[in-house]
Amino acid sequence: MFIGGLNWDTTDESLRSYFTQFGKVDACTIMRDAAGRSRCFAFLTFDDPASVNAVMVREHFLDGKIIDPKRAIPRQEHQRATKLFIGGLAGSVTSESMREFFSQFGKVIDSTVMLDRETGRSKGFGFVSFEDTNVQPFLGFGNLEIDGKLVSLDPLSPLLRVVV
Repeated sequence: MFIGGLNWDTTDESLRSYFTQFGKVDACTIMRDAAGRSRCFAFLTFDDPASVNAVMVREHFLDGKIIDPKRAIPRQEHQRATKLFIGGLAGSVTSESMREFFSQFGKVIDSTVMLDRETGRSKGFGFVSFEDTNVQPFLGFGNLEIDGKLVSLDPLSPLLRVVV
């Protein structure tokens, strides 16, 4: 997992300790700059992949900050994936509901609705990564509706925009 938004003072040990409530932590590393200062994000792996699901269904606070865990995607999957920007999302759209919606067009590797760190509310946009690098045949040029908002594929770039 990728863990963002860490407090400067969070240690590998305190991060590991926090996440053991969700399952056995295999590895935990806070990324640091050349001077050894925290870059305020980390990578964490569990022995059991099901633990990731337990983490993803709730909000997390550690060392006085809201932290932002996400599923990490292996580099080799990033390299062969097509990532689309999805704009104008309804506030009711979640990462999971967006994943379910786009799964009808191909294998979705990752789906993320961007959230405001302070309020936890949707920022109205997100990203979907497909395994297949050519998603135009899946999406076509017709209108798509997600939670009552129409989006369509911009044929000049892999951007989905709200149709007003």
